[in-house]
Amino acid sequence: MKKIRTLMETMKDTTSEREAVRLFVGIAPNRATQRFLDITCMHLESLRLPRDSRWISEPNRHLTLVFLGDTELRHLATIEQILQEVALSTPACTGQIVSTHPFPRDRGKMLAAELPPTPPLTGLHEKCRAMVRAIGKQPERKSFRPHFTLARSRTGFSRMSAVPADFICALDNLTLYHSLLAPGGSQYQPLLSLPLKG
Repeated sequence: MKKIRTLMETMKDTTSEREAVRLFVGIAPNRATQRFLDITCMHLESLRLPRDSRWISEPNRHLTLVFLGDTELRHLATIEQILQEVALSTPACTGQIVSTHPFPRDRGKMLAAELPPTPPLTGLHEKCRAMVRAIGKQPERKSFRPHFTLARSRTGFSRMSAVPADFICALDNLTLYHSLLAPGGSQYQPLLSLPLKG
C-alpha cells in the first residue's frame, strides 16, 4: 500500500487527478515458479529462436488478470479499496503450466508459458473485470488466457513448436502494476501487492 500512496503523493504536486497512468492487475510468480520459468528459459535458449528475441526479466514476469490501460489518478483510491476487498474474499489457488509456445497464436510475437483457465482463476479474473467497470472503464473483450510471458520477438516465433510442461504454481496474490514505457521495453512496477486470504 505504501507504493500506491507514494505514487499518488508524488504526482499530486506535478499533475492533476485527471492525469493518467498505465495500469494492469496481475499475479506475481513466487520463488518456486520463477525457478521453473528460469529452467524453461534455459531450455528454450538451446532452440532455434529469432535473433531479435528479448527475454522478459524476472521482475517483469507476471500473470495478467485484467488490463486497465491509461487510468486517471483519481481512481487509485477506489482501485486499492476494491482490490483489498477481492483479496480478503478470495482464497489462494494453484494453476498448472501445461505448455510453452508462441502466443497468442502459432506465429505470435510472444513466447509464453500457458495455464488452463480454472474456475478459481477465472473467478478472480471476473472480479477484476468488475473492478474495471466500477471505475467507469470498459474491460477488454478478448478471452482470458492465463500465461506468463517469457520472451518477445518483433518477427515472431514462427518456427517453434510447443514445449510440453507440467508444473503446479501457486497463485496467491493480487498485484497492481504500473507499466512504464522504456527504450528496452516496458517495465512493470508493483504499486500494491495483496495476499489472497479468502
